[in-house]
Amino acid sequence: MCRLLLATVVSATVLVSTASGSAAQDVSVADPAGAGEAYTENLAFSRDGRALREVRRVVLEDADRFWRVRAITYVAATGAISHELNLQPYTEFFSATTDGRIAIISVDTDRPEERVNPFLLDTETGRTQKIPSNWFDPDDPRPFVAISGDGRLVSVFTESGRPGDLLVVTLYDWRTKKLVATQMSGFFSAGGIFGGGVTKDGKIEFWNNRVGGNVVDPKTGRLLVSVGPNSHRSLDGAWVVEFPNPMFVDGPREVIIKNGSSGEVVGKLDLQITDDGMENWWGRGVFCGTSRRFIAATHDTVRAFEIPSGKKIADFPSTTWQDPNAMKTDPTVTVACSLSGKRVAIRSGVRLTLHDLN
Repeated sequence: MCRLLLATVVSATVLVSTASGSAAQDVSVADPAGAGEAYTENLAFSRDGRALREVRRVVLEDADRFWRVRAITYVAATGAISHELNLQPYTEFFSATTDGRIAIISVDTDRPEERVNPFLLDTETGRTQKIPSNWFDPDDPRPFVAISGDGRLVSVFTESGRPGDLLVVTLYDWRTKKLVATQMSGFFSAGGIFGGGVTKDGKIEFWNNRVGGNVVDPKTGRLLVSVGPNSHRSLDGAWVVEFPNPMFVDGPREVIIKNGSSGEVVGKLDLQITDDGMENWWGRGVFCGTSRRFIAATHDTVRAFEIPSGKKIADFPSTTWQDPNAMKTDPTVTVACSLSGKRVAIRSGVRLTLHDLN
């Protein structure tokens, strides 16, 4: 049994307004009673586009000062909250399926004296599924677990106790619990944070937060594409959008588009990034399913592009989605796009908006 405590909250009270001159629903969602800090870690539309699912990391000041996971489901047509799940303290989000329904959550991540206990959470029903303990290296108390976009594959990453100090990703079929593949990679020379896991399209990626990483074939280990630290892979693996690396001040200011199978550069986004604003584009973007649309976001700009041409097709005015108060505390902007490429959700501070994209 997973040591998980959660409360289900059903809410029908949401303020919805339409911003003048824009096809947007401004959804004002009240934070939990006594809420302190809150950050969005995942935002995704359901496969049919009828629901929007969000995972937030929150602190409830009236209860304690410990981080916990809060999962919220909205009705995409109206912005109304259909239900919420508030998990126990010391829970953390790791990964989720493309539609945001199944999430990998860990317990005791922030407690050094405890071993991390990852599990699968159904954000609609609250049902949890324990991950087999024999999938984890007993010498690694902090394993990282990820799930593929369709929920079929689950990966476990570890970097401890292996010959030659190798990074290891082990891939399993979740339904049968059978081993699918194991791949290893040597350490990068740049220092920083290392990781690895299954991609949305079922490949394996080894990464470093400073220099990026490599996407490899799970069965053969053959290198498919090398990517920078600010990269996004499409759900079918066909394309990669790669932002500039702010750690290299002399690097190019272009957002390039790569073939996801060969790594060939096939184009770039119709987007200009200045030296002063480059750090604001760190890792912000999402593919719209396989519709060949991509949404890029910064603290004051959200735009839609065609892939692979990189042509800009829409610009969302900041007045329709931005929370001005968030600019003073946390200007992070999180975006989601429906699989059809017709709906976009934007989270800025306490403001969550839904937009139509023609």
